Order: sequence, then structure tokens, then C-alpha cells
Amino acid sequence: MHLVVLLKRVLDPEIPQSAFSLDPQHKEPSALRHPFVLSVFDGNALELALRLRDTRAEVRVTALTLGPRAAEDVLRKALALTVDEAVHIVGDEAGLPAGRKARVLAAAIRRLAPADLVLCGRQAADWEAGQLGGMLAEALGLPCLPFVSGLGLAPGGFEAVQQVESGQAVYRVAGPAVLTVTNDPGNVLRPARIRDVMAARGRELTTIPLADLVPGTEGDEAGVETLDLRLPTPRRRAEILDGGDAAETAARLARRLRELGAV
Repeated sequence: MHLVVLLKRVLDPEIPQSAFSLDPQHKEPSALRHPFVLSVFDGNALELALRLRDTRAEVRVTALTLGPRAAEDVLRKALALTVDEAVHIVGDEAGLPAGRKARVLAAAIRRLAPADLVLCGRQAADWEAGQLGGMLAEALGLPCLPFVSGLGLAPGGFEAVQQVESGQAVYRVAGPAVLTVTNDPGNVLRPARIRDVMAARGRELTTIPLADLVPGTEGDEAGVETLDLRLPTPRRRAEILDGGDAAETAARLARRLRELGAV
């Protein structure tokens, strides 16, 4: 039983606003000063796969990422969490639109076949478009079940859980299929053990040049153009209400809020 989990390396979304900057020439966030991390929803997907493997020894988990050489970091993290294999599609994916990324990843997944399930985060923690899962399913010709928060084994396949407004929806999935995973208290990514972190440094990665999967993709016309990217300028305005007792101040504040259309 083979699970393929897609992982993405993103700028740390927790960096303070004061430390965030843009590269005006390339119209993208500046990568020089900022740390990179594993996209949080992909971490949730990885945890579901690992939990499933914890229950059955025959489950095999492969981590797959697309990105530059430095994206190896997220695969090392996955290896430290004892995934069975790590595959790196090496190339600059920044200019690729979601549809082309999906075709590249689909080509790599076919090389890893058979894959009973493909798991990815519901969206990436950088642009948060949430498009890749559905496009990947289309490229692979597989059904897609979005917003999965829990996963288990069931007769003839898998059992996937969605959180819905009225409680939970439970699906039986025969596989193969693509699942997009959302966050839940039950699928927070586990920490790695020190000995596994040390062992992961020496484990081998399978590398595939981006151009080998879709000839001409690297350097190809992206199909998406960023016209401008800039940080919003905060607008600050303060008014000080003169003194008086609490009741008078509260009444004055209420009147002013109504005048501003705030209430």
C-alpha cells in the first residue's frame, strides 16, 4: 500500500511584518533574509500518512517535492520523520502556474506508481490559492476528495473524514485518489526524534530534473504574469476624546463611532 505525500517549501508565514520585504525587481518576496519552512497543511497531510503507516506495516510513504536544490530541506524533515522514500523534482517552480505544476507532479507520480493515495495540503502557506489538488487529480485522471482531516483503513480501501458544519462526513475511498488535507488537532505534525534527524542527513534522495518530466518546462513561458506586488501602507488615524465621567465618555464614543459608520 503506497501513499505519496506532496510537500512544499515556503517562506515562514510567522515572520514578523517588520522583517518581511519584497524583491522589487522580480516582484516576489525577498528570500535573502527570511527562513523557509514546510507548508503547514502539507505537514498535516504527512502526519495522516505516517499515522496510517503506524497502524499497518505494509503501508509505504513517499515524500515528493518540486523546487530548487534548497527545497531538499523539507525532504530531509520528512526523512527525519521516517518516510520510506524522498523524491526531489529539481528546478525553479516559482514561475510555473498551478496547471503546469500539476502536470509535472503527475508525471513524477506516474514514475512512482502504483500509488494508492496522493495527499497534499488543502492550500500552500504562501499564496494560498488552493488549486493544486484538484488540478493534480485532473492530470492523473483520479477522483479528488478535498478538506480531509482524518484518514484510516477500511475494507477494500480507506476511510476519510471531513469536518462539516453539522459534525463529520465519513467517506469510503477505494483508491487510487487524491486527497487534500486540512488542519485538525488530530493531524498536527509530530516532532522528529534526534536519532532520526541524524540518520536523515545520510539518507539518499531520488532526484529528477524538472525538464525530464515535461520537456521544455524549465524556462518555458509561465502563462502567469505578476504586474505588481507591494506591501500595503497602513493608514493610521487617532482621535482623542476629551475627559468627562465614564458615562459621558461612552456616549461621546458611541456618537463618534456612528458618525464614522463603524457601528
